[in-house]
Amino acid sequence: MTISNRASVASLRSLVGRAGLVISLLIALVFPLLFAVHSYLHHAEVLSFKARLNADRVAKYIYSHERLWEYQHVRLSDIIQLPDDGGEPIRQRIRSREGKIVVEQGAALNGPLLSRNAPLLVRDALLGHVEVEISLTNPIMELGVVTLASFLLGTAAYLALRVFPMRALDRTVGELERQNFRFDTALNNMGHGLSMFDSEQRLVVCNERYRQLYNLPAELCEPGSTWRQMAEYRSRHEARPPDTPDDYLRRLVDFQAEDKECTSVFEMADGRVVAMRRNPMADGGWVAAHEDVTEQRHAAARIAYLAHHDTLTDLPNRLLLRERLREALRHVARGESLALLCLDLDRFKEINDSLGHPVGDALLKQAADRMRSCVREVDVVARMGGDEFVIVQVGVPQPEGATALAARLIEELSTPYQVLGHYATVGTSVGVALAPLDGNDADQLLKSADLALYQAKADGRGVCRFFEAQMNERVQARRQLELDLRRALANGEFELHYQPLLSLASNEVNGFEALLRWNHPTRGMVSPAEFIPLAEEIGVICSIGEWVLRQACADAVNWPENIKVAVNLSPVQFKASGLVTSVLSALSASGLPANRLELEITESVLLENTESALSMLHQMRSLGVSIAMDDFGTGYSSLSYLQSFPFDKIKVDRSFIMDLGLTTGSVAVLRAVASLGSSLCVITTAEGVETEEQLMAVRAEGISQIQGYLVSPPKPAGEVLKLIAANLAQPNKNVSAA
Repeated sequence: MTISNRASVASLRSLVGRAGLVISLLIALVFPLLFAVHSYLHHAEVLSFKARLNADRVAKYIYSHERLWEYQHVRLSDIIQLPDDGGEPIRQRIRSREGKIVVEQGAALNGPLLSRNAPLLVRDALLGHVEVEISLTNPIMELGVVTLASFLLGTAAYLALRVFPMRALDRTVGELERQNFRFDTALNNMGHGLSMFDSEQRLVVCNERYRQLYNLPAELCEPGSTWRQMAEYRSRHEARPPDTPDDYLRRLVDFQAEDKECTSVFEMADGRVVAMRRNPMADGGWVAAHEDVTEQRHAAARIAYLAHHDTLTDLPNRLLLRERLREALRHVARGESLALLCLDLDRFKEINDSLGHPVGDALLKQAADRMRSCVREVDVVARMGGDEFVIVQVGVPQPEGATALAARLIEELSTPYQVLGHYATVGTSVGVALAPLDGNDADQLLKSADLALYQAKADGRGVCRFFEAQMNERVQARRQLELDLRRALANGEFELHYQPLLSLASNEVNGFEALLRWNHPTRGMVSPAEFIPLAEEIGVICSIGEWVLRQACADAVNWPENIKVAVNLSPVQFKASGLVTSVLSALSASGLPANRLELEITESVLLENTESALSMLHQMRSLGVSIAMDDFGTGYSSLSYLQSFPFDKIKVDRSFIMDLGLTTGSVAVLRAVASLGSSLCVITTAEGVETEEQLMAVRAEGISQIQGYLVSPPKPAGEVLKLIAANLAQPNKNVSAA
């Protein structure tokens, strides 16, 4: 700091000290004086008002009582009663004209007193005075406190404005020098480049990061260097094709000419991207911040890519598919063709569940690669989610192009896969919609192709189907059936029919199988083959199954004690945790003994979740309920399941009974089942017996029970007792006549 600067600081210190002295004196002396005057005037005014108010009240009272007023002490005391607000202590008097005290209120006051009085004027005649007085002790104490506080504040002001300024100025000078050092340090350690130019386009300051970003030599970064020198250097070293140094310089000049805040982005010759934000200053210069945004650009590009692509297969996702599809539909409007193919992988869920998600993910990636190999570069392959994919085929005559592509896809995707040490085989079903025939917007085309895919699955999978108008009608009909099915139980539309089970040893009916019937209000009786799979698919089979259990037990409790009731259980019911509770609740509510209830399952129950299903079967068996395996012989693992659980009954599927007399294999199956039942000590039942010849063959092979139209078709619950009575009356004849 120079001598002149130091003299200026000393002069400033003296000026501030004198000002501080004056201010501190004002604070110490003037404030108490002002407070004292204000306090005195305030209290005097209050007392005067109180005296006038009471004088007015008493005068009004005297006016109405004339000569008797001096003797009404109680009433006069009420009129001038003391305030009860806990404020300043007060003493009041009413004096007669002669100065005699008529009424006096309030305790005696100490110290100097302040009093005010007001005349009692009645009809312009002076009858006396009202006096009000207070003690000045408290105001004087308040004045003392204010005086002390003012003195302390004045002292503090003196210290703050006289003693400390010199030290503060000294510290400020030192701090400025340290700030200059810190500024230089911070400037050169910034992550961004910084440059400042004056109105003559000369460099005022820049940091080291700025020099590094543009690879500028140190001599060009000294204060005083011109902006054009730097720009020319940069144009020679940063220009990249198709820019020439002159083009690059022109861009820099145009950017520098802007007189407002702006950003341009420069791509460096080494591949880096630098963003510069320029802020003009009032004097014509500018400040610019420079940042390497290469990584940000890469990250933004990656985010944009991920927003439009599936992370597993790297295929376009739903969002990008819709963009590409809308673009392709604009070409369709100009007369080009377009086919939309929806496909998913058949049996993929089985592989995903049995071999695990890592294998399933790897298989999806391989399937996506195979799809890419089947299409052209102009076509779009997208993953919709799960194992669902969509392909947009453009610029090919239709429907020939879609037919050929679907055939390639079915063949390619059906070839076995080797995935993470496992061999897996899946297929595919394909649904095709053509534009504009089946829709002229993305949503309609996707819906049409999805309906065609649904039809391809219904036709046995592994095939291609083109959209047809009636497909939508079938889907709508199925949707209506689904809505009706969800309401059927609450509306009481279900009923149970019972088909008898005849013992071949005694020719007596010893049980009935409960068969669910849906009496639709407009369609009449709906086939169980139509609504049972739908109920399982939409998740209402558990509530329906629980109703069947309760109703069957409630009906059977009225039958003879030697007759059982059999109820079929869906595999879906075993996936719910409350099946055993439902069985126990149905038995308890009806009072039916557990040994009169028989539950029929198929091997698919054990196929999907063996451990859990076996646990529930053992729990129900422990209640005393019988367990039967239905449709025996149609699956792959029936014999192994007979080893894993001690079934009480084996029911031979009706397909073997229908083939009796036509193939020798059916007779062999009957013989094997009868022998197996005898060895395991379980009952064997033949379903679907409709002719005497079938009955003779079944009896000859040693089957225990039969069930079928030869005995009786299923009957409503109200006719069961008639069937039982008819069988008891004629045990050697069929009971269907009842």
